[in-house]
Amino acid sequence: MPKKKHIPERTCIMCRKKIPKKDLIRFCFKNGEIILDESKKEMGRGAYLCEECFLRIENKKVKRKLLYALRINL
Repeated sequence: MPKKKHIPERTCIMCRKKIPKKDLIRFCFKNGEIILDESKKEMGRGAYLCEECFLRIENKKVKRKLLYALRINL
C-alpha cells in the first residue's frame, strides 16, 4: 500500500484557516518592499492570504494584519 504524499499547509493570516500552500497567495517583505510572491519561493519573511481574504485587501484590518505578520513597523 503506497504512502500518502505530504501536502504542506499554511494558515491564512486573516481567517486563520489551514489551507494547502498551493491554494494560498504569498506576500514577502524583501528589500524594504512588500511584494507578491508568485513563485512562493522568494527569500524573506512571508505571509499567506486565502483568495477570499485577498479580495478584501483594501480593508484596513487586512493591511494591519499583513504588516504585523511581516514584522513591519510604520
